[in-house]
Amino acid sequence: MRMPLSAPTGEPASPASPIRITLVTSDGCHFCHDAEELLLGLGRRFSLQVERIDLTHPEGAAIARRLRVPFPPVLLIDGAYFGHGRISGRKLVQVLEDMTEGCR
Repeated sequence: MRMPLSAPTGEPASPASPIRITLVTSDGCHFCHDAEELLLGLGRRFSLQVERIDLTHPEGAAIARRLRVPFPPVLLIDGAYFGHGRISGRKLVQVLEDMTEGCR
């Protein structure tokens, strides 16, 4: 199932178009829950467009197969693989800062 992950309102870091985040998740996955919480928090700081896709959805399964990831979550930034499993908040913040640096 595809669904947007709503972020709390807050001031984005940039007025530029949002950074597209795709998160492939699975029910009952604590790493998936942690990744969703991380993205919700980062939505206060960065302009993000987050889409959650369930691993059982054909698109989610295709992403996991294509990238050969052994377990969820799978996180893509603007369609490019970022990571899977336990998502590093520090690494993600650094990438997002680098992407928005010229927009401030």
